[in-house]
Parts: sequence; C-alpha cells; structure tokens
Amino acid sequence: MNRSALVGALALVSACASGGAPASRGPSTPIEGTYEYVANIPGGQQVRGVMRFLGDTVLVEPVTEYCRPALGAPSLQVIRYTCNGSGTFEQLQLSIDRRNPVQLSRWSATFRVQKRREVCVRYEVRAGRQVCVETTTETYETSESRGGTLQLTRTP
Repeated sequence: MNRSALVGALALVSACASGGAPASRGPSTPIEGTYEYVANIPGGQQVRGVMRFLGDTVLVEPVTEYCRPALGAPSLQVIRYTCNGSGTFEQLQLSIDRRNPVQLSRWSATFRVQKRREVCVRYEVRAGRQVCVETTTETYETSESRGGTLQLTRTP
C-alpha cells in the first residue's frame, strides 16, 4: 500500500471511530463536569441523580436506585447503565451520549402492567362441537417498555 493510500485509510478509520457525526451535533461547551439528571417516568414518577464526566468515563450516582454499567460490547458513542426499578417499573436503562449528553441522552424502562382477559371456565359439547358456555375475567401481569429523553443540567 502506498503512503497516500495509507493516509487516506487512516483518515477513513478515524472518521468512522468518531462516528462521522456532523460538527453541528456536538456540544458548544466541554463535556467534562458534573450534571444532575432527571428521567420523567410515566405516572408522575421521577428518577434523579448526578453524573460525573471524567475523560472517557461517566459515573452515575442515582438518588435512590442502584445503577451499574450495562453488560455488552462497549460503544464509542454511548455509555449504558442499568438501574434497579422501584415503583411501577422493573428496570431502567440510561443511554448517555458521550459527545452530546445534554441533547442526545435517553432513558428506557420496563414496566409491570396489569391487564384483564376473558377466559373460558366451562365447556359443553353441542351439535358435536365443543363450545364455551361460561367465562370469567382473569387479571394477569405483563411487561411493557417506554422511553424518553434524559434531562441533564450542568451544575457549577
């Protein structure tokens, strides 16, 4: 490979590693520092805490929940934390954008939801076919996911 091809390949790799994001999406101030965060969960619940950006590291310090770095392959663009749920949600995921945390960070949560369904409790055979002749309403629990923007405010 000649020298100009090598320089071009390194420039391409560097652009890919930085995500190739337009400069307009980047923050106007340095990211390092302390931020308060709020996730407004449906049902009027709020999850609050503090994030500390130190170089390529983000430390999450929730007020009440326990959070830990999410398992999986690391990302150059997003740091993920998994937090134990309280109240109506089972688990909360924080996706913190490394380059522009104030505008691009998000939360997603898994909720326990109670639903109702009609189930047959008694069958009879009529005209050679089994038919339901009595039903009851059954309550069951399932999980649903919701998400939104994670609100970050830089603290002095």
